[in-house]
Amino acid sequence: MKLLKWLMPLGMIAVIVYFFHVFLGQALWSAYDPITTDISSLTATGAPNAGLLRIFTTIYGICFVLFAFGMVLKAFRDYHTLTRAGYIIFLIMALTTTVGYALFPLAGDKTVMNFQNMMHIVVTVVVVFTTIFSFFLLAFGYLKKEKLKVLGRIFLIAAVVITLFGAMNPIGMAANLNILGLTERLVIFPLQIFVFFLSFIYTFHSKLLNQKS
Repeated sequence: MKLLKWLMPLGMIAVIVYFFHVFLGQALWSAYDPITTDISSLTATGAPNAGLLRIFTTIYGICFVLFAFGMVLKAFRDYHTLTRAGYIIFLIMALTTTVGYALFPLAGDKTVMNFQNMMHIVVTVVVVFTTIFSFFLLAFGYLKKEKLKVLGRIFLIAAVVITLFGAMNPIGMAANLNILGLTERLVIFPLQIFVFFLSFIYTFHSKLLNQKS
């Protein structure tokens, strides 16, 4: 399918743009502390350079959704039901990330639970759980159905890492540790790195995709 040839690299492009927006935002906002402040604050309503950074998050979102759609197409062409279901949920996560955060950026004081900030939290919860659920489904899909043991194990490790680091966010907040920026990055950065890896191997046909057993 020629379309896949164009969709697969978009995951790598999405990740590069995502990291660019994060580090550019930090560099332009001298008072920003990546240890204490979440990434969403960079594009919050009223934040310095929010308009500029939203251009990059829009590009990121479009590329990410198209990549996830490509993985769904690939799954329906070559894989079994469990793997297909995993990539459908992965696509739902990508759509929720792209549309949800665009519609509901943080507004004003993020500690004030107005409608926009509440919806931002809802979007975050949906993204976290769909990410974890899709990764576990894909891990077992690759391991049990596709017999791609190496890729399945990598998915499983990523799922466990994201789950464990994800649990640190509410724990840190409950303990008033003021390290939300750090704990959030421990979840998001590994996820982005994994998306880059997944895009890379499906773009360049790594031997991982042929190691069946």
